[in-house]
Formats: sequence, C-alpha cells, structure tokens
Amino acid sequence: MLSVRIEAVVTDLDGTVVRSDFSISPATLEALDLVRSAGVAFVIATARTPQGLEHFQELARRTAIAVCCSGAIGWRSSDTAMAWMEELTPGAIRRVVDIAVNQDAGVASFDGALWRMTDEYWRLSPTQPHGPTRLVVDSTVLADTPCCTMAVRHRDGDLQHIAELVAAEADSAALSHVGRSTVLDVTAEGVDKGTGTCRALLALGLNPAAAISFGDMPNDLAMFRVTGRSYSVGTSDEAVMRAATQVLPSVDDDGFAQKIAQLAAADWTIVDSGRDAPVPTL
Repeated sequence: MLSVRIEAVVTDLDGTVVRSDFSISPATLEALDLVRSAGVAFVIATARTPQGLEHFQELARRTAIAVCCSGAIGWRSSDTAMAWMEELTPGAIRRVVDIAVNQDAGVASFDGALWRMTDEYWRLSPTQPHGPTRLVVDSTVLADTPCCTMAVRHRDGDLQHIAELVAAEADSAALSHVGRSTVLDVTAEGVDKGTGTCRALLALGLNPAAAISFGDMPNDLAMFRVTGRSYSVGTSDEAVMRAATQVLPSVDDDGFAQKIAQLAAADWTIVDSGRDAPVPTL
C-alpha cells in the first residue's frame, strides 16, 4: 500500500462549496481553516469570472491561486492580478454564436472585464448580486468580439444537443451551473479545468498527483482526471459520480466539510489501497 500526503485541495464553487442561494456554510469555512492550518494549498477551479469569485471574499482570501472561467483565466486574489488568460479563436467565437442563434439559445462572452450577451441570454440569466458588468449586444457584435470564455443557456434547460454541436469541432465545452441554472461553458480548444488546475499547481510548485479535487458537474471531470483523488459532492450528475474516487453528501449536507475534517483527522495522509466505493456516504 502506498501512502500519499495531500499537498493541495482543489474545489469547484457552485454546488460544491457554494449553495444554490449563494451562501457558504460555517462548516465549510471551518474546513478551509483546517486546510490552511495544515499548510495545504487551497485552489479554486470555477466557471466563474475573477470578479464573480471576489464576491466570495471568505473563499477568495483563503485561495493560493484560482482557476477561473473553466481554465481560461488564472487569478491571484492576493494582489487581484491575472496569472494567465487564454482567448478563443475568432472562428470558434463565430461558430458558437451561430450554433446558439440557430438553436434559439442565449449566448454570452467574457473578455476578462465585461460580459456581452444577446437579449435571450439576458432574459434567461438569473439576477445575481455580484460579478462583472453585463452589456446586451446584437449577436453579430458578439461574434466579432474577442473573448476568453463563452456561455450558452436555453429556455427549456436542455443544453446537451448544443454541447454536442459545439464539442464536435474540438472546442472545450462542458455543463456547469450557477445557482439553480444550468449553463454550457465554452473555452478555447485544449483549455479546461484540468489544464488550469495543472497550471495553478505548477505555479505553486506542487504535484497534481498529491492534490485532491471536489466537484459536482461535467466541467469538473477534467479536474478529476489530473488530481490524485476526486470527490463528487452530491449526486447531481451520473458521469461525475462514476468518475469520482468517492461520492460525498451534497453541499447542503456539508459533504465537502465532512471529508476535509476526515482527512485532517488522518493527518492529511491517504493510504492508497484501491478505489473507494462510489457511494453517497463518508
């Protein structure tokens, strides 16, 4: 049996440590204090923008480095600076806009400072008390504007067909959620939470094999693939549960916090004796 000491905790935000009403439980904050006191690096990997992350200051100030916009942006809250930003190609931007418009979906893009979106996206996008400035533009303007990430929403909530159309030409596209709304996030080819996580850990001088990750949606699968162990928080997605080392209770039941407390009690050491049973218990 091989013992591995955990060097980093990587986690998604919405549905993992942030609840659907955008609140964070006291148990989660206590768990993050355990992480910090042990000298374990805390890394956030989220579809949110840096501005959206900074709204959650209790999380942001505990973060060594954040992977934002599903890997497209690296963000340091300590000095509010970008570590990197990866843009989509002009052809990819136009194609995503065309697919969204043809499928009667709303589409938006983010350039590092501003969200531009069609009227349909604005209508479908929930009101949020945080995040960057939002501007409604015509789809033709959106198609010609540089950006690092895009987002698609549909009025019936079913984005699977659109995801397949986008992914058919090798762009990175995966479902996430904000609050109770499902969103299709699109980044440049070869950019996802996995590549962002590796980049962040490399910047910290850490080995991804000594990191563990927590998530709940398909855009977390790339992150699961690059870390030593992975945990599905809740049972919201079958693919995520199948890929995870272990399935934990939901964010509302403090699954993340419970697992962190368990790991802290084990002195942050995992004995690798095989794959944990993928059941929704600790």
